[in-house]
Amino acid sequence: MATSRNRTGTLIAGALSAVLATAGGVLVSTTAHAAAGCRVSYAVSSQWQGGFGANVTVTNLGDAVNGWTLAWSFGAGQTITQLWNGTVTQSGAQVSVANASYNGSIPSGGSVAFGFNGSWTGTNPAPATFVLNGTACTGEVGGSSSPTAGPSASTSPSASTSPSASTSPNPSSSPSTGPGCTATGTGGGSGPCPAGYETSSGLPNHTIYRPESLPVQKMPIFVWGEGGCSANGTASLPFLREIASHGFLVLASGAPNGSGSTTAAMMTQSMDWAVAENNRAGSKYYGRLDTSRIAVGGWSCGGLEAYEVSNDARVSTTLIFSSGLLDDNNDYQLRRLTRPIAYFIGGPSDIAYANAMDDWGKLPSGLPAFMGNLNVGHGGTYTQTNGGEFGRVAVLYLKWRLKGDTTAGAAFVGSNCGLCHTQWTVQQRNLTL
Repeated sequence: MATSRNRTGTLIAGALSAVLATAGGVLVSTTAHAAAGCRVSYAVSSQWQGGFGANVTVTNLGDAVNGWTLAWSFGAGQTITQLWNGTVTQSGAQVSVANASYNGSIPSGGSVAFGFNGSWTGTNPAPATFVLNGTACTGEVGGSSSPTAGPSASTSPSASTSPSASTSPNPSSSPSTGPGCTATGTGGGSGPCPAGYETSSGLPNHTIYRPESLPVQKMPIFVWGEGGCSANGTASLPFLREIASHGFLVLASGAPNGSGSTTAAMMTQSMDWAVAENNRAGSKYYGRLDTSRIAVGGWSCGGLEAYEVSNDARVSTTLIFSSGLLDDNNDYQLRRLTRPIAYFIGGPSDIAYANAMDDWGKLPSGLPAFMGNLNVGHGGTYTQTNGGEFGRVAVLYLKWRLKGDTTAGAAFVGSNCGLCHTQWTVQQRNLTL
């Protein structure tokens, strides 16, 4: 490659993908179960001619489950070609997925997730009905009421998706889920902690994504820079809300629907604020944040901002989405990396592809690093339902690096990793679980 990169390829925010549907449904159960109930989120994460990827999250609303099978019927002849985090059996339209050896237990209020690749012709509608161990997944205990909708597919913020900056949701209003949060039903994301966003006078020109009910477990922190260095903190709302719904505090540079440009200094401001709020008596975040586990990441120009602050001693890992250094004079930012880094790039059609791959080749030799390419172009999947495929893999990576979840980490490590041999093109360096 030339000694100086072409500056004319400045990274800008690309065109965004459309939101894809989620669905759940009702099927009358023929077997009685005491205190049984479930909710299913089915989301198409990516789709191409003749093929698609999908993520399924099952939330147990009843008594603890030890061993599970989820069944549904495809309505348009779709066929599952590959599945991870479970074992699939398909006969015609009828599909059943049983647990893997490591995820058979679902506590009351807990969730389990699996994903798959499939083929389709003509149309690709979401399944209409789901049954868990013989009980219809209606979103209610008993499986007899009308279905609840999957995570919101809206890409526009509304009052119902934004927790109040001055009040916290009533923890007694709905059942406890996941890591000790409360599902209020008004937030979004596929995780166990429905999430929204808010603002704070102590952190102006930023958008704060959080579970509506703060988890009992301390929340790691993800600091985000937007594509085009846009100061619109809700430009990637489905993606960032999805991450927050899995028990993370997400701090995005830019106010909700804001205008103007951001700087790397705004990421540092996010970290400063989180540390201060965690230590401030009277703050809703007092003692609720894990400030020893902070990730920085960004898309396109936001990725360049993440590079700039990646040497901050508080940063545990860096995530680069469809981005790469524009000038070889900035390669010092690569040489100073000492903590794990992951790249999620949009394939050869991504305008950042060449720069990202050049960066990959210049990383320090012993640095733990992951490179994943998904052929979706520069725009990524940030505005698809729950952030699409980029949202799914970002959650897995953050669970691994910030929560120590080795099951999630298996998506990235080894020759048979969860993303290996899928629509992703994968490269790995120095990765161990």
